Amino acid sequence: MKKLPFLIALVLLVPWASSAPQGIGGIAGDGCICHGSQDTSTELILLGLPSQFESNTSYNFSLEVRSSKVSISVGEEVGGFRLEVSKGDIQFNESLGHVQKVEDGWTHTMLGNQVRSWNFTYISPSDNSTYADLTINANAVNGNGQSTGDAWNGTTIRIPGTAYTGDLEPSSQNHSLGTLDYTIGGLATVGLLALAIIIIKD
Repeated sequence: MKKLPFLIALVLLVPWASSAPQGIGGIAGDGCICHGSQDTSTELILLGLPSQFESNTSYNFSLEVRSSKVSISVGEEVGGFRLEVSKGDIQFNESLGHVQKVEDGWTHTMLGNQVRSWNFTYISPSDNSTYADLTINANAVNGNGQSTGDAWNGTTIRIPGTAYTGDLEPSSQNHSLGTLDYTIGGLATVGLLALAIIIIKD
């Protein structure tokens, strides 16, 4: 019976969220909140995107993650991302094996988790009187296989069509805690209370 508190403590001390080297789905659309708070020291470098798009046009661009806090360990997990677009489409070189489409967005693969830069092609919509919002959340990863010690950042970029005349500022991202986060926190609290009661009774 005395081993029970030790086992419960061991379970509670195991990190609730591990890394996602295989890529991440729509849950990361609001940010990589399993990896802690947003870290503005992590830079998301986007090269090749137009300031305005022509209709039905292809634009090659790249995403690079730079971090002054999290170093790169060659051959280990070093980075990841989630990319979503409101209009248009994303293509990528499947032969490289770095990018995949998951749940109406794009993310890294196991192989793409070992780099901090990824290449894409943006296909603009046929209507150039509208705009496209690109939401990007990307993570500088330390390779420990857990959600700790990483540094992520996120941004939303609005690209207007050449005939668009509306608002150029995208709506701000909401990286606040959601229902799942509060549920996990509540369960952890209940677990800690149960552990305390068992220890007191023993």
